[in-house]
Amino acid sequence: MTSGSVRRWLALIVLSAGLLLAVSLWFRAQYQGWFGASIPNVAVWGDNWQHWVDRQPLDHPAMIHLMPAGCLCRFFTVQHASALSEQARALGYSRYQGGNIFLSSDLAVPLETSDFPASPGPLLALTDSDGSLRYLGPYSDGLRCTSANSLVDDWLPLSRPGQLLQVDANSCQCDNFGLTTQAVP
Repeated sequence: MTSGSVRRWLALIVLSAGLLLAVSLWFRAQYQGWFGASIPNVAVWGDNWQHWVDRQPLDHPAMIHLMPAGCLCRFFTVQHASALSEQARALGYSRYQGGNIFLSSDLAVPLETSDFPASPGPLLALTDSDGSLRYLGPYSDGLRCTSANSLVDDWLPLSRPGQLLQVDANSCQCDNFGLTTQAVP
C-alpha cells in the first residue's frame, strides 16, 4: 500500500467517525430531554391520564404501553417494554398498547383509541385492581431503555403502595401526541 492510499483510508475513517459523532449528537438533541419539561402542571397531566384510563374498556390491573406514532424511540424501547410485559403477565396484569403498535399482540393488546392526553414521549401506565393509576411516566432514565436504568420495575409488584407520576427523568422523547394539554372536564 502506498502512503497516498494509507492517507485516503485514514481520511475516510476520520470522516466516517466525525459523521457518526455528528449524527449521534443530533439524535440526542432531537430525541433526549427532561420528560417533565413540556408538562406545565403534573397534577393536571395525571388527572387527564386517569380520566383517559377511566374511559377505556380495560381489565385491571393494567399495564398500558403508549408510543407516539412515528417515534424513533420505539427502537430503544421495544426490548425493555417486551420484558416488562412478560413480567406483568406473571404478576396478573392485563397488557395493552396504544399509539404506534410496537409490540406483538401476545405481549400487549392494541387499543382502538387514538385519543391520548398529550405527553412528551413514550410512556408506561400501571393501574391497580380498581383502575387507579399506580405509575405513569417514561420506561427508563436515559436514551437507551433497559432494565438497568428502568423507572418502572419497582412499581410492578401490586403489593407496593402509592402512586408515582414520574416526570423527573432524562429520557427518549418524540413529538407530543394527544389532543389536549388542558384539564379534562
